[in-house]
Amino acid sequence: MDVCSITSAYETVDQLADAVYGSYLNTKKRGDSDSAWKRRVLTNRKKLAQHIEKFHRTSGTLTPGVQQKLDVLRSKEECVFLMTAHQTNFMPYSGVVRKTTLMHAVKEKLKKMSGVEVVEFYGIANQDIASSWPWLKMTQLPSIFHKNGIFELSYPLKKGYEKKIHAAVPKPAWSDIAKWRTDTEEWMKLCMNLVESYGYAIASENKESLFRNYEEFVDVVNSSNESARNFAEFNAIMLSKITNNYFNHSTLFALFTDCQQIFDNEFLYLLENHEKYRACLNNVNAAREAMKIAPFWYHCECLGKVELEIMEDKGKLMLSGRCPACGKVHAFSFDKGMLSRDFSKISKNISARARPMTLVFFEGLAVNMYVGGALAGKCYLKDARYIAGEMRTNFPPIAIWRPRENYSGFAQLSCELYKKSVCRGLTVDETIEGVEDEMSSVNDKMNAIDVLIKRADSGHERSKLIAEKNNIRKSCDVRALARKLSSLKKVKSAESVISSIMDYAINIGLESTGNQWHKHLIDNGSLTDDIDLDSVLSKP
Repeated sequence: MDVCSITSAYETVDQLADAVYGSYLNTKKRGDSDSAWKRRVLTNRKKLAQHIEKFHRTSGTLTPGVQQKLDVLRSKEECVFLMTAHQTNFMPYSGVVRKTTLMHAVKEKLKKMSGVEVVEFYGIANQDIASSWPWLKMTQLPSIFHKNGIFELSYPLKKGYEKKIHAAVPKPAWSDIAKWRTDTEEWMKLCMNLVESYGYAIASENKESLFRNYEEFVDVVNSSNESARNFAEFNAIMLSKITNNYFNHSTLFALFTDCQQIFDNEFLYLLENHEKYRACLNNVNAAREAMKIAPFWYHCECLGKVELEIMEDKGKLMLSGRCPACGKVHAFSFDKGMLSRDFSKISKNISARARPMTLVFFEGLAVNMYVGGALAGKCYLKDARYIAGEMRTNFPPIAIWRPRENYSGFAQLSCELYKKSVCRGLTVDETIEGVEDEMSSVNDKMNAIDVLIKRADSGHERSKLIAEKNNIRKSCDVRALARKLSSLKKVKSAESVISSIMDYAINIGLESTGNQWHKHLIDNGSLTDDIDLDSVLSKP
């Protein structure tokens, strides 16, 4: 059996809600028959609530809705628990934000099915190595004015932070934010000028709306930076402000560096059964992690992340590894007969690897739905589902929502107008092929003349051939063809960019984006259909 194909996404919100309610009934039944597990889950939820409240107070997002859900975690024995998680991407692409809307829509469906409270939780994975993912420090928007058709904003890592966790990276200086503003405003100006150069008039009230939306997003950036202690938290707070203050969702956020420390029992279970866990990894072909490596990272004092190898020796578990950031060697000896006692000495300084993260949270909080990603997360979740089945731990329904979104932003519109002017009814690929053929033909002619020039017997004949070559160059305007080809390739690249949430914020508006995502899920219900979004420029 191909283990990496056993989890599939649901096609509609109704199907998903039915599955989630079934998961809730199963965890309720298990809790009724296993009082110790039920007590542990309730204890974990109460501890989690402390870290959630701390984050929301810091972020300025402790809304009445958030407070009400915190009360549920602290006082209700029964609730449906929905979860998602993601790294602290810099001004993340829409899918990172859209997960919250899917949880919200499922919550509304569940409210009609039963009177049980529903909690939506977003775990912020702020402990990845800062240089491990480009999106932790970079965001992209479409632009035919920039190299490769992509306008990038980035936050270069300062020397010494490449091998430390993202939460170790200092938050942006105000000069960094000022530069992002300058670059963004130049991009907006270039795109709108091009749109208008093609005769597309942008109404003055629409321009005002675009710039008002932009300033609203800048306010989110500024206030997030004011509240944050580091770069990861800056991005996490931004996500919470969008979700809680603009989408008006009661999503609960917590940083993994804070909340993973509550799962002592769940980590301990994986450690006690590390041989069985390793055998499961072998079965899902997780070659690297299938070696004798602990299911968690150890966080060095310098905020580097240490991979720990496990060795058994005379009734002891020996864990050791070298910090990639500072080089310090960490070694721990655990008596297998006193594993709980010895493990507690390091449990506050660990974080789960990718697959164990889901196993720990799903079991420790009795999670009833997890919204995952469409790429790497999709595969490790499938692996985790298999492992959970083998190790008899809770595993909820997995939801994936990655629709194609269509809207008229000024960058998208500039691409469309350029194509209409240049392609003349052909596709971009067809036009690129035509230009490349024309350039190839011209180059072949000039190369042939170069051969004749080398063979020329007289200066007169050589001069005549050079003149012929120059005439071909002028009549065909090779430079113009090269510029045209470059622009067409930029358009193609720009149209494939998965845009930063900033593009949605400016062209649609934050509140409107959330409302339209939600309306699609409630009215249409499909998790696979494209979404057509109304933007400022789609208004007359």
